[in-house]
Amino acid sequence: MSDSGKSNRTIGVRSQRRGFTLAELMIVLTIIGIMASFAVPTFRRSVQQSRADVAGANLQSVWSAQRLYWLEYRTYASNLTLLEDEGLLEPSVATDTDYAFTVESSNAVSFEVRATRINSDRWTGNFSIDEDGTITGAVSATGEDDLTPGYL
Repeated sequence: MSDSGKSNRTIGVRSQRRGFTLAELMIVLTIIGIMASFAVPTFRRSVQQSRADVAGANLQSVWSAQRLYWLEYRTYASNLTLLEDEGLLEPSVATDTDYAFTVESSNAVSFEVRATRINSDRWTGNFSIDEDGTITGAVSATGEDDLTPGYL
């Protein structure tokens, strides 16, 4: 058989291979789109939950710093700057981009520090911690369950 016969058989084999049709491709893309529509809201909620967990951890850091401050001065600090100046609290707590931390009240026997959700059009609310280390409060959004620090 000549070379031309060999190439005809090769061409015939190639023409029998089948690629994806446009309909098959559209079905696959539709399925991927449906799966993504389920995953994205769950991912966004997970991100918000992790931010709430970080806020709770920062509140516990403030609580520890306040306890150490009280041991030194027999009163609780009236603002976070005092705790930072004493080296008891990392400055990153005050510069958090998701929650604003403020000392709401303090005296010789009690304090309350609040973490308020900021920089979000959807999520609002706050968490508070007191001298006993109890964290209260919640962050919420329309159509969503409330968030609280998850490790408590």
